[in-house]
This record gives sequence, C-alpha cells and structure tokens, in this order.
Amino acid sequence: MVCKHFFQKKLYNPKDINTNQAYHAIILNYIRRYYNKIMKRRALKAAFPRTIPIMTGFIFLGMAYGIYMNASGFSFIYPFFMSMLIFGGSLEFVCVEMLLSPFAPVQVLIMAVMIQARHLFYGLSMLDKFKGLGWKKYYLIFGMCDETFSVNYTSEIPEDVDRGWFYFFVTLLNQFYWVASATIGGIIGSLLKFDTSGISFVMTAMFVVIFLDQWMKEKIHVSSMIGILVSLVCLILFGADSFMIPTMILIVLLLTVLRKWLEQCDKLKENKKTPEYIQYLGKFLPSAVFGMLVIYCLKNVEVLHGTHGIPEGISILVTAVLHLWKKNMFLSIAGGTICYMLILYFL
Repeated sequence: MVCKHFFQKKLYNPKDINTNQAYHAIILNYIRRYYNKIMKRRALKAAFPRTIPIMTGFIFLGMAYGIYMNASGFSFIYPFFMSMLIFGGSLEFVCVEMLLSPFAPVQVLIMAVMIQARHLFYGLSMLDKFKGLGWKKYYLIFGMCDETFSVNYTSEIPEDVDRGWFYFFVTLLNQFYWVASATIGGIIGSLLKFDTSGISFVMTAMFVVIFLDQWMKEKIHVSSMIGILVSLVCLILFGADSFMIPTMILIVLLLTVLRKWLEQCDKLKENKKTPEYIQYLGKFLPSAVFGMLVIYCLKNVEVLHGTHGIPEGISILVTAVLHLWKKNMFLSIAGGTICYMLILYFL
C-alpha cells in the first residue's frame, strides 16, 4: 500500500536524492514494522498452546492463593501486586504468614533467597538462550518461574518463529494467568458467604506435595530428611518465632559437610558451565528447603493441647495418599485442603 502510494503520487524522483532517501527510509521502516508484527503473531500462536496446561493449574492455585489472602485479612489489592511483583508461588504463600508475623527483615531475606535458590540454576541454564535478545531478556529473567523455565528450556521452536518473542509470550502469558487468577480469587474471597476457616491449609498441602515430588525424584533421601529433622530440632530449641534462621544456616552447613558423600551416592553429573558448588546446591537444597517449609507451616500446631494436631495430621495424610496415588498436584492440594476444612467444620 505504501509502495503503491509512493509511485502513483510520483513521489519518487531520480534527481532528488535527499527526498528519495527519506522515502526509502519510510518504506523500510514500514516493512520492518509489518515484519515485526507478523513475527509477534507467529510467536504468540506458537507459545499459547504450550501454556494451556499451565493455565489450568494456575487458575486453581492462583484463585486459592487469592482466597487465602482474603481469609487472612487482606484485600484483593495485595494478591494483585504480590503476584505481579514477586511472581513466585511458593514465596507468595509464605509471604502471607510473614505479613502476619513480627517484623523480621533478615529472616525474610534469607528465607526468600533459599526458597527461590533454584532460580539461580535456572538462570545459569538459560544464559545461552537469552543471548542477543535485547530488552526482552530483562523481563524474561524477572518472569522466570518453574513452569516458564520448563517450557522455554525444553521447547523446540519452529524455524519461522522468532526465539525472543516466543520466550517473551510464554513468560507473559504465564504471568497473566497467575496475576489474573490471584486477583479474581481475592475478589471472590470477599464475596464468599460460607465459612473459609481452614483455607490456610492450602499452603501446607502445597508444600507437602512439592516435598513429595522432590522425594520421588531423589535416589537417596538424605537432604529431605535433613530439612525435616533439622527444622523439628530447631523448632523445639528456638521456638516457633525464632527457629527459621538457625534452621536455614544448619541445613546449608550440613549439606556442605556431606557434599562429597552425597555426590558419590547420587553420581552427580558435572556441568562445566555451572560452578560445582552451585550445581550441588541446586541438586540437593530444594528437598531440604521444602521439608523445612512443611514444618514451618505446622509451627503453631500444639501437639499437647487442643486438637493435638490430629486435623493437620489426617489432612497431610490425605494429601500425601492422593498425590502418591494420582500424582496430580492440584487434586492433592484441593483434597487435603477440603479435608482439613471439613474436619474443622464438624469439630
């Protein structure tokens, strides 16, 4: 269309070099913009189908998070901004408890780093893939969650699809699903008329499921047991409000001391591009951290008083059985949470 207009109006004049150069620049700019628009559409078309399974999971878990935030006394504004700015499901659930606890910035910082430590390994793995992507790589680094990393790292991108825009749209769509679901959950939570007591168990169920996933991936379960046992010992010694920092320090120290033995048992393959110690922590730290988080969720359960932790124990058992049976994260979390809410309702 631009070319037709260009020649029909006789704007092209071989003798007027400056004018012709200007119109050449306009045409090239138009072609470039049109090409970019086509590449964006192709990338979006290729990315969307790969994010559909993630969307279904995020809708359930994000809405559960939003309802949980509302039940904890926060308006939908909180899940909206937290899901948009933090964009880390596990950390966001923990942040709810932290917002209700006494101000402890050091503990929050250390816990955030340890919970999200696996992202360091993700970033190192994506270094080559993010090269030459310009401004997009900064958003890709920020928006990298477990699911996004899995899709971007493993997808075979068609030759006619721009790599940078494909990564961008996978990341953007996944974040949109999470932010929208969390916000809608926060709004729905304020409109619900039934008793939401026990909805907080969704966090416990989630960490139980993630812990079981880590457990099933391991050849040996030493790091998982370290996370559970060290957390229990520190909880007894330091109390519910002060056990997290000692726990995190001891976990890292024990994993460091046991490094050679664990590597020999697991026959860890070396990756020359990744520092050996980082690779080691990326392999063994998550199991210990999620074991610690299970205990963190149960820190206020009084075994010697009240219900003696029976509702929590039964609900964890239901969550674990469902997950070992069906291996479906969302079914397991929903089943365990509903079980806990029903027990509280009939008690």
